[in-house]
Amino acid sequence: MKFRLLLGSCLLVNALTLQANERWFEVEMIIFERTGDSALKEHFPTQVTPIRLGRHIDLLTERFYIPLPVDPECQTPDAVDATGLAIPGDAAPAAECTPQPTEQTPLASDNTDALLAAVLEQATPHQYWPEQLPVRIFGEGLHQPLPYLADENAFQLNEVVNRLRRQRQHQILLHTVWRQAPVTERRAIPSRWFAGKNFSQQFDYWGQPLPSEVDSNLAFATEEQQEADLLAQIASRRQQLAAGVALTQPESSTDEQRRLEQSAANLPSQVWQLDGLFRLHLDRYLFVNTDFNLRRPQANSLQSINVKQSRRLISGEIHYLDHPKLGIILQIRRFDPATARSDASIIE
Repeated sequence: MKFRLLLGSCLLVNALTLQANERWFEVEMIIFERTGDSALKEHFPTQVTPIRLGRHIDLLTERFYIPLPVDPECQTPDAVDATGLAIPGDAAPAAECTPQPTEQTPLASDNTDALLAAVLEQATPHQYWPEQLPVRIFGEGLHQPLPYLADENAFQLNEVVNRLRRQRQHQILLHTVWRQAPVTERRAIPSRWFAGKNFSQQFDYWGQPLPSEVDSNLAFATEEQQEADLLAQIASRRQQLAAGVALTQPESSTDEQRRLEQSAANLPSQVWQLDGLFRLHLDRYLFVNTDFNLRRPQANSLQSINVKQSRRLISGEIHYLDHPKLGIILQIRRFDPATARSDASIIE
């Protein structure tokens, strides 16, 4: 018995020692879009390059996916599945079910009141995402074993952001800081980041316009509207086939069915202006791999520009990943977990 207690104590001490000696890094990332087209001669493919999520780290969904509570008499979905999709139910009309925020509603934004007001204004029983995300995204900075968002005091590249804002034809989409312990390439799990506008109510994942409520009722739709809707569906299905997505034959092209198809194919359920994966790994040197889709409205469709880059970085230096349409500024700094706040440090 004593031997077991001694062995357990030794294992606990070793685990705590390893955790204390574990190398951690703080990653600050700025992503911006180049909005000018006049001098650009490069042509980008019109077909969407799908980014399949697979196993990934998501630090944003729990902060911006807001299942707001509603009137108990309204039978609206009150649960979500593992993919973040609302479980369908017998929902009452949106006008009869007014979402009411609570103190427990998870929100993180540099302008919480404005974000909440936008959500409440647009919320329906099946819509819990804001139409636009804030540029600066940060967390509470409480240290934990898994990757987590740093607090607002961790931003060190604010002057870089200010210079970008003073330049014309630049739109900053995301500025965030998070912390993680790097691992080898074989064990590295990418983190998912999305930002900017949410186009999910206007376009599907393949950039084709969604039928409006009037157009979806063929009895009232004009011949031109029916033809445009049919062509959009054909274009969307062609892109899905080219990407190897298994197609189903739903009775109707509903929003619910569309999201279920995307989930089955490991595709994002929402269509964001910026969406993709960032992977950091350490094999003698620091390496990053980025894979982002940038969405831009163009005529009656949503153009998608895929930006995939790999780079070896040096900690502490500011690195710039250039692209004709998307710029990424990175600084990866060594971080001492002892300097971070923990749950115990904020308990009075």
